Amino acid sequence: MKLHQLRVLLALAQHGSMHEASRSLHISQPALSKAIAELERELGVTLMSRSVRGVSLTNYGRALAKRASVVEQELRHALEDIEGMRGHAEAQLNIGFSAVASSGPLPESIAAFRARFPGVAVHAYEMRPQQILEGLREGRLDLALISTNSGPGTSAFQWEPLFSVGMVLATRPGHPLARATRLRDLLEADWLTLDPLDDPGSPLASLMRVNRLDMPRRVVHSVSNLLGLQLATCTDVISMWSDFVFYGMNGPLVLQRDALHMLPIRDELPDFHVFMVYRSTDLMTQACTAFSKEIRHRSRTMVSPRAAASGAARTRKTAGGAAKLRVDR
Repeated sequence: MKLHQLRVLLALAQHGSMHEASRSLHISQPALSKAIAELERELGVTLMSRSVRGVSLTNYGRALAKRASVVEQELRHALEDIEGMRGHAEAQLNIGFSAVASSGPLPESIAAFRARFPGVAVHAYEMRPQQILEGLREGRLDLALISTNSGPGTSAFQWEPLFSVGMVLATRPGHPLARATRLRDLLEADWLTLDPLDDPGSPLASLMRVNRLDMPRRVVHSVSNLLGLQLATCTDVISMWSDFVFYGMNGPLVLQRDALHMLPIRDELPDFHVFMVYRSTDLMTQACTAFSKEIRHRSRTMVSPRAAASGAARTRKTAGGAAKLRVDR
């Protein structure tokens, strides 16, 4: 089995066309067909099927392509490390992150990393946790920041805890259930979730599991955080957000005052736990190792947004009292 044969297989999987695959690899179609035929003879199975719509991989082909993707990415990492040690190469860093993780120390960590390593091309992708894990498994992502309301996920990866942040339930101002204090009173309402309902680590599933309640029957699922915010502020859904949304000082998900109303829920609201997830420290490139140190450092020094907001409020109150005292005198 040769590397160029695996690259041909991956190109066919990506393009679904002999013509497009050969063009992307800059080889002729006969040479592409020969590489696949040799690979099929070696393995004793059929990897590709042809139809009027193009070409597609068989189950055998898909299984091999899944592993071939990891091989190709690991080779890229090895070449980057070697060229980096020689001092004349531009490396890549591919980061996957969930929405909650994007509002923590990630932006500052990327900025600090870019200042130190301007030659490294940083690619950051906001994804759902399951998509992130798939990217790590296939080698398309070097490192990830995943938020979950439960503990670490699959043991196939290393899960390093970075920080935790509180959860808030909210409605639009004027919602008929705006004064509800118990989750049980909200079960017949419409709910919004940004994660699949079958994901056990999703906020909604974790919230109901912790409080021993059945899942709500009327749930709107949005894969877009922006659309989710619009639904939360303009319709009668119950929505869940991290403290970054209500107490954060900056960032794309910080709300205008009074855009959403926090529910005074007395039941337990599990925190969001953010983990740095990777396959192994031994498989990290030099760029990935450097970035992991940066994100660790900034996570250790991070102050929770709720605590920071409370501290700022106390400071303003103290300053206002001092001003009043001076006026009275």
